[in-house]
Amino acid sequence: MGKRDLTDTEALDLNVGRWGNSLAVRLPIDLARQLGIVEGSTLHVERNDDNTLTVSTRQAKKVFDQAKWQEQARRHLDTMPSSPSVIREMRDGARY
Repeated sequence: MGKRDLTDTEALDLNVGRWGNSLAVRLPIDLARQLGIVEGSTLHVERNDDNTLTVSTRQAKKVFDQAKWQEQARRHLDTMPSSPSVIREMRDGARY
């Protein structure tokens, strides 16, 4: 990436700042790029017995692809048998 790339053995000191009523840690962009972290990513944090933290990345949520979803729904509907209209049945049986 760049001259600030971290190897597996390097450590990084990060500052903690206030964000509303919470505290936040800011990641350098080089590190975020190396780890594949983007806005909206989820980090998993575990507290260890010795009061240290283990931070790991999780996959970012996939962007919803409406066209792909519609195609999948059409394929699914094609596998279903056709049946009489429930609305038609309700209208025909309605008492006025």
